[in-house]
Amino acid sequence: MKQSLLLIFLSLLLWQCQNKHNTTETQTGTGVLEGETLAKQYCASCHLFPTPDQLDKATWTSQTLPNMAARLGLRVGNYDPFEGVEAVELPELKAMKVYPELPLIKEDEWQKIVAYYQQLAPEKLPAQKRNTPIGNEASPFLPEQIKFGKKEVPQVTLLEFDPEEKTLFIGDNIQLYAFDQGLKTVGSWQLTSPSSDIAITPDGIMVLSIGEFNPSEKKEGVFFPLTLTNGQPAENYVVTDLQRPVHFTIGDLNEDDQDDLVISSFGNHQGQLAWYDRYDQNKVSVLSSLPGARKAEIVDLNRDGKNDIVALFAQAWEKLVVYYNKGDSQFEETTLISLPSVHGSSYFELIDFNQDGHPDILMTNGDNWDYSNVPKPYHGVRIYLNDGKNQFSESYFFPLYGCNEARAIDFDQDGDLDIAAIAFYSDELTQGFVYLENDGEMNFKAHFVNETACGKWLTMDVGDFNNDGYQDIF
Repeated sequence: MKQSLLLIFLSLLLWQCQNKHNTTETQTGTGVLEGETLAKQYCASCHLFPTPDQLDKATWTSQTLPNMAARLGLRVGNYDPFEGVEAVELPELKAMKVYPELPLIKEDEWQKIVAYYQQLAPEKLPAQKRNTPIGNEASPFLPEQIKFGKKEVPQVTLLEFDPEEKTLFIGDNIQLYAFDQGLKTVGSWQLTSPSSDIAITPDGIMVLSIGEFNPSEKKEGVFFPLTLTNGQPAENYVVTDLQRPVHFTIGDLNEDDQDDLVISSFGNHQGQLAWYDRYDQNKVSVLSSLPGARKAEIVDLNRDGKNDIVALFAQAWEKLVVYYNKGDSQFEETTLISLPSVHGSSYFELIDFNQDGHPDILMTNGDNWDYSNVPKPYHGVRIYLNDGKNQFSESYFFPLYGCNEARAIDFDQDGDLDIAAIAFYSDELTQGFVYLENDGEMNFKAHFVNETACGKWLTMDVGDFNNDGYQDIF
């Protein structure tokens, strides 16, 4: 009898435990589903919906979610979204309502979003895995240092090689230098802020200065011609009041046989992609006010005889878009590639990789400055092939932590495009530069250069500096 009672008791206890476990599973599953629904509703209003597996659990909890909460009018713990913001910028930032004072979401709904990410996020992001073989032979590039200025640690923001004059321009913080082929300084200018882009145009050497280098709402960037004398450049600014501009390009956008200007202003919480009729600041057309405008190219993508604009946005709504030229200075936006907000898009260029007559896309991602600065397995170099109808699909990926830029050139002159890429937001210094050698079938072999471990690389350029017929890398 005692044994029977014990058996009944144990059976009852087991049933209760199982029932409790099943109830918990149901509640947890329901909670996760509700959290996902709410996350798609609230988070996807500012950027592409982020899935939990894009970051590790600790990063979601300590960095990303507190900022997301602040954007919904909630404050988590001691997190202050205005910490570090200069007093002069606070009124504008508050007026933008990036971080609203009143909640836009109920507390219990927010907790469901938090639970969704905390329960499904991995404890640790996986390490990068490479399928590209590493070459045993030496890289064809021989490193040579260029020394300039008196600072122990340079702050290079710009590299540009002029193939006609064989002049190399280097921007080091607010200093801008020009070197000849003998690495002799042939020009030196002190700017009001770091240079972010430069180009040799029919109108002379045009320079873009960023204004405030760190994230800011200040509009202190300028676009101007560079005078070829030492000292302060003449302050004959063509375009002013730009919010952290990082790139410009020129081309005829309204079929008047005159060059127009496209400026990508990265900004911070807001930015701008705009074009200027004949460089005229009073004739500006704003294509987008989204933050993160990184680079634009002028190209007739749909081959209708009118120049279009292809642009990369690298903040919040990370995407590559084309503005199709409809004539009469009107443009229509179409998204080519959409990317997650933690992707860290950093650079792109249009180039025909498979030689089918249609431009493909070389793109890098590795920007890690924001609210999730951990090594990410999806950072690296990608090729998107064009199907001939301007629909692009990823065909190649080389993982590279903190990748900031890449260039596609036939470096070994065997008839196909190779790739050189650099990394800035990475602690793996021995892999701060990689040369990807193409075998002609879109199969690549990676070569690293140990000497590049002496620094982190923000920008690059290519050109035949020593007149040997081969493209060098700066």
